[in-house]
Amino acid sequence: GPTMLTSPTLLNNLNGTDQNNGASSLSQLGEDYTSFLNLLTAQVTNQDPLEPVAASQFVTQLAQLSQVEQTVRSNTQLETLTAQISGVSNVGGTELLGRSVSISSNQMILENGSASTSYELEGVANSVTARIIDPLGRVVRTIEGLPGVSGVETPLEWDGTDDCVNPMLAGQHEGLITATDNDGEAVPVSTFRDAVVQEVRFQEGELIFDVTGGETVSSISVKTAS
Repeated sequence: GPTMLTSPTLLNNLNGTDQNNGASSLSQLGEDYTSFLNLLTAQVTNQDPLEPVAASQFVTQLAQLSQVEQTVRSNTQLETLTAQISGVSNVGGTELLGRSVSISSNQMILENGSASTSYELEGVANSVTARIIDPLGRVVRTIEGLPGVSGVETPLEWDGTDDCVNPMLAGQHEGLITATDNDGEAVPVSTFRDAVVQEVRFQEGELIFDVTGGETVSSISVKTAS
Protein backbone atom coordinates (compact mmCIF):
# COMPACT_ATOMS: atom_id res chain seq x y z
CA GLY A 1 0.00 0.00 0.00
CA PRO A 2 1.05 3.62 -0.18
CA THR A 3 3.33 5.13 2.42
CA MET A 4 1.65 8.03 4.28
CA LEU A 5 3.38 11.33 4.79
CA THR A 6 4.68 11.96 8.29
CA SER A 7 3.17 14.92 10.10
CA PRO A 8 5.22 18.12 10.16
CA THR A 9 6.58 19.08 13.58
CA LEU A 10 4.35 22.09 14.10
CA LEU A 11 1.18 20.12 13.37
CA ASN A 12 1.92 18.08 16.49
CA ASN A 13 2.27 21.29 18.51
CA LEU A 14 -1.04 22.88 17.60
CA ASN A 15 -2.47 22.19 21.06
CA GLY A 16 -0.15 24.57 22.83
CA THR A 17 2.63 22.12 23.65
CA ASP A 18 5.08 24.25 21.71
CA GLN A 19 6.12 27.09 23.99
CA ASN A 20 8.42 28.78 21.47
CA ASN A 21 7.78 32.37 20.53
CA GLY A 22 6.46 33.46 17.16
CA ALA A 23 9.86 34.11 15.59
CA SER A 24 11.26 30.66 16.32
CA SER A 25 7.95 29.05 15.33
CA LEU A 26 8.07 30.76 11.94
CA SER A 27 11.61 29.47 11.50
CA GLN A 28 10.43 25.97 12.38
CA LEU A 29 7.51 26.37 9.98
CA GLY A 30 9.92 27.11 7.13
CA GLU A 31 11.74 23.87 7.86
CA ASP A 32 8.39 22.03 7.94
CA TYR A 33 7.45 23.37 4.51
CA THR A 34 10.78 22.17 3.12
CA SER A 35 10.40 18.75 4.75
CA PHE A 36 6.84 18.48 3.46
CA LEU A 37 7.85 19.23 -0.13
CA ASN A 38 10.72 16.73 0.08
CA LEU A 39 8.33 14.09 1.43
CA LEU A 40 5.77 14.94 -1.24
CA THR A 41 8.37 14.56 -3.98
CA ALA A 42 9.56 11.23 -2.57
CA GLN A 43 5.98 10.04 -2.13
CA VAL A 44 4.96 10.85 -5.72
CA THR A 45 8.19 9.35 -7.07
CA ASN A 46 7.92 6.09 -5.14
CA GLN A 47 4.19 5.50 -4.85
CA ASP A 48 2.58 2.36 -6.16
CA PRO A 49 1.08 3.26 -9.58
CA LEU A 50 -1.78 0.86 -8.87
CA GLU A 51 -2.58 2.52 -5.51
CA PRO A 52 -1.76 6.20 -5.85
CA VAL A 53 -2.15 8.38 -2.75
CA ALA A 54 -5.15 10.67 -3.16
CA ALA A 55 -4.20 14.26 -4.01
CA SER A 56 -6.70 15.43 -1.40
CA GLN A 57 -4.37 14.16 1.34
CA PHE A 58 -1.59 16.41 0.08
CA VAL A 59 -3.96 19.38 -0.19
CA THR A 60 -5.25 18.77 3.35
CA GLN A 61 -1.75 18.80 4.83
CA LEU A 62 -0.79 21.90 2.86
CA ALA A 63 -3.94 23.59 4.16
CA GLN A 64 -2.96 22.61 7.71
CA LEU A 65 0.48 24.15 7.25
CA SER A 66 -1.09 27.35 5.95
CA GLN A 67 -3.41 27.45 8.94
CA VAL A 68 -0.49 26.99 11.31
CA GLU A 69 1.38 29.80 9.56
CA GLN A 70 -1.56 32.17 10.02
CA THR A 71 -1.82 31.20 13.69
CA VAL A 72 1.90 31.74 14.27
CA ARG A 73 1.79 35.14 12.58
CA SER A 74 -1.19 36.11 14.75
CA ASN A 75 0.73 34.99 17.85
CA THR A 76 3.70 37.11 16.77
CA GLN A 77 1.43 40.13 16.48
CA LEU A 78 -0.07 39.35 19.90
CA GLU A 79 3.43 39.15 21.41
CA THR A 80 4.18 42.61 20.06
CA LEU A 81 0.86 43.95 21.35
CA THR A 82 1.42 42.39 24.79
CA ALA A 83 4.85 44.02 25.02
CA GLN A 84 3.30 47.40 24.15
CA ILE A 85 0.51 46.94 26.70
CA SER A 86 3.11 45.93 29.29
CA GLY A 87 4.95 49.19 28.75
CA VAL A 88 1.79 51.28 29.01
CA SER A 89 0.56 49.41 32.09
CA ASN A 90 3.89 49.76 33.87
CA VAL A 91 3.83 53.50 33.25
CA GLY A 92 0.28 53.65 34.63
CA GLY A 93 1.16 51.44 37.59
CA THR A 94 4.16 53.53 38.59
CA GLU A 95 1.72 56.26 39.65
CA LEU A 96 0.95 54.09 42.69
CA LEU A 97 4.59 53.58 43.71
CA GLY A 98 5.03 54.70 47.31
CA ARG A 99 1.31 55.30 47.76
CA SER A 100 -0.99 53.70 50.29
CA VAL A 101 -3.59 51.33 48.87
CA SER A 102 -6.37 49.20 50.30
CA ILE A 103 -5.87 45.62 49.14
CA SER A 104 -7.85 42.41 49.45
CA SER A 105 -5.88 40.50 52.10
CA ASN A 106 -6.30 38.44 55.28
CA GLN A 107 -3.00 39.66 56.64
CA MET A 108 -2.75 41.83 59.75
CA ILE A 109 0.60 43.48 60.53
CA LEU A 110 1.18 43.90 64.27
CA GLU A 111 3.26 47.03 64.86
CA ASN A 112 3.69 49.13 68.00
CA GLY A 113 1.12 47.06 69.88
CA SER A 114 -1.72 47.25 67.36
CA ALA A 115 -2.93 45.91 64.04
CA SER A 116 -5.91 46.76 61.89
CA THR A 117 -7.96 45.39 59.05
CA SER A 118 -11.46 45.88 57.69
CA TYR A 119 -14.15 43.60 56.36
CA GLU A 120 -17.22 43.77 54.16
CA LEU A 121 -20.16 41.36 54.28
CA GLU A 122 -22.20 40.37 51.24
CA GLY A 123 -25.34 40.03 53.37
CA VAL A 124 -26.68 40.90 56.81
CA ALA A 125 -25.04 38.73 59.48
CA ASN A 126 -26.39 37.73 62.88
CA SER A 127 -22.97 36.68 64.16
CA VAL A 128 -19.52 37.93 63.11
CA THR A 129 -16.32 36.56 64.66
CA ALA A 130 -12.66 37.37 64.03
CA ARG A 131 -9.89 34.90 64.78
CA ILE A 132 -6.34 36.22 64.94
CA ILE A 133 -3.85 33.57 63.79
CA ASP A 134 -0.13 33.86 64.59
CA PRO A 135 2.74 32.97 62.19
CA LEU A 136 2.72 29.37 63.51
CA GLY A 137 -0.94 28.93 62.57
CA ARG A 138 -2.30 29.11 66.12
CA VAL A 139 -5.50 31.00 66.95
CA VAL A 140 -4.26 33.39 69.63
CA ARG A 141 -7.26 35.70 69.91
CA THR A 142 -10.98 35.37 69.23
CA ILE A 143 -13.11 38.52 68.93
CA GLU A 144 -16.88 37.95 68.86
CA GLY A 145 -19.93 40.17 68.47
CA LEU A 146 -18.58 42.26 65.58
CA PRO A 147 -21.00 44.42 63.50
CA GLY A 148 -22.98 42.46 60.89
CA VAL A 149 -23.95 45.30 58.53
CA SER A 150 -24.09 44.33 54.84
CA GLY A 151 -22.19 46.10 52.06
CA VAL A 152 -20.23 48.42 54.36
CA GLU A 153 -16.49 48.30 54.98
CA THR A 154 -16.22 47.86 58.75
CA PRO A 155 -12.89 48.52 60.52
CA LEU A 156 -11.43 46.01 62.98
CA GLU A 157 -8.68 46.96 65.42
CA TRP A 158 -6.61 44.45 67.40
CA ASP A 159 -4.59 45.49 70.46
CA GLY A 160 -1.92 42.86 69.85
CA THR A 161 -2.78 40.67 72.84
CA ASP A 162 -3.96 37.07 72.99
CA ASP A 163 -7.03 35.73 74.80
CA CYS A 164 -5.07 35.82 78.07
CA VAL A 165 -4.10 39.48 77.47
CA ASN A 166 -0.47 38.55 76.80
CA PRO A 167 1.22 40.80 74.21
CA MET A 168 2.11 39.01 70.98
CA LEU A 169 5.31 39.46 69.02
CA ALA A 170 5.23 42.09 66.27
CA GLY A 171 4.96 40.90 62.68
CA GLN A 172 2.59 39.17 60.30
CA HIS A 173 -0.63 37.66 61.57
CA GLU A 174 -3.79 36.55 59.81
CA GLY A 175 -7.26 37.90 60.51
CA LEU A 176 -9.85 35.25 59.65
CA ILE A 177 -13.38 36.62 59.80
CA THR A 178 -16.46 34.37 59.67
CA ALA A 179 -20.09 35.41 59.61
CA THR A 180 -23.46 33.65 59.75
CA ASP A 181 -27.03 34.83 59.19
CA ASN A 182 -30.15 34.14 61.28
CA ASP A 183 -30.43 30.65 59.79
CA GLY A 184 -26.84 29.80 60.67
CA GLU A 185 -25.79 29.95 57.00
CA ALA A 186 -22.37 31.38 56.17
CA VAL A 187 -22.32 34.97 54.88
CA PRO A 188 -19.52 35.69 52.35
CA VAL A 189 -16.99 38.19 53.70
CA SER A 190 -14.03 40.04 52.17
CA THR A 191 -11.14 41.46 54.20
CA PHE A 192 -8.93 44.41 53.35
CA ARG A 193 -5.83 46.07 54.72
CA ASP A 194 -3.81 49.18 53.99
CA ALA A 195 -0.36 48.74 52.45
CA VAL A 196 2.22 50.77 50.55
CA VAL A 197 3.15 49.87 46.96
CA GLN A 198 6.89 49.13 46.81
CA GLU A 199 7.26 47.74 43.29
CA VAL A 200 5.20 47.51 40.10
CA ARG A 201 5.61 44.63 37.62
CA PHE A 202 3.81 43.30 34.54
CA GLN A 203 3.49 39.52 34.65
CA GLU A 204 1.56 37.21 32.31
CA GLY A 205 -0.73 39.98 31.12
CA GLU A 206 -1.41 41.29 34.61
CA LEU A 207 -0.21 44.28 36.62
CA ILE A 208 1.38 43.06 39.87
CA PHE A 209 2.22 45.07 43.01
CA ASP A 210 4.75 44.17 45.70
CA VAL A 211 3.48 45.81 48.88
CA THR A 212 4.56 46.28 52.49
CA GLY A 213 4.03 43.21 54.62
CA GLY A 214 5.73 40.98 52.06
CA GLU A 215 2.64 40.37 49.91
CA THR A 216 2.43 40.31 46.13
CA VAL A 217 -1.03 41.23 44.84
CA SER A 218 -2.76 41.69 41.51
CA SER A 219 -3.83 45.23 40.64
CA ILE A 220 -7.45 44.01 40.50
CA SER A 221 -7.32 43.30 44.25
CA VAL A 222 -6.60 47.00 44.95
CA LYS A 223 -9.81 48.57 46.21
CA THR A 224 -8.76 52.16 46.82
CA ALA A 225 -5.62 54.31 46.69
CA SER A 226 -4.73 57.43 48.63
